[in-house]
Amino acid sequence: MIEWNDSYSVHNALIDAQHKKLFELAKQAYFMLNHQVTPDEIREVLAEFCSYIKEHFDDEEKYMEKIGYPDIANHKKIHNELTNSLVTLIKNVKNVNEMKEKLHIVAKKWLLEHILKEDMKIEKFRRSMIAGLNAGPIEGGIEPVEEMYYYGCSCSGKLHDVPPDIHRRIEKGEKFRCKTCKQDIRCVKVCKILN
Repeated sequence: MIEWNDSYSVHNALIDAQHKKLFELAKQAYFMLNHQVTPDEIREVLAEFCSYIKEHFDDEEKYMEKIGYPDIANHKKIHNELTNSLVTLIKNVKNVNEMKEKLHIVAKKWLLEHILKEDMKIEKFRRSMIAGLNAGPIEGGIEPVEEMYYYGCSCSGKLHDVPPDIHRRIEKGEKFRCKTCKQDIRCVKVCKILN
């Protein structure tokens, strides 16, 4: 079973927290596949998956809109397909073993095909924006209207997406530290993004 690690981060605290929760749910599904469980226990995890996936997809789509992700239409289509396949799987379950197997399929499909593949495309786009986006017009003449602040620490390749209020506090002299390396974070990039 794949464990969450920072290389799966999209550097958005809300989306990363939701991805971590989905990894935990997938871990439960994997455990259930190989252990004696009741139908109610499986239904509980399936229900939690359904509820959480809907909330996550909504938040992720808002995030993609906020950063101007160019492949958002296709990503939304994938979200709809995953949601529909989850509903279909749940409706067509006939027994406990089949329920366990289908729960595992949902978890594996979610993790391997969605977070590790499709969501990493969003992160790749975000990184390209950090590398190449400065103040001024964006392609197509759309003006960026909001700033995002990215801070670095001693962790290799890690960026902290810092909210404007924290950025202002740091500018006034407050210190904030990375929870992993325990070092002060420092501003490495200010980005204008599409609102």
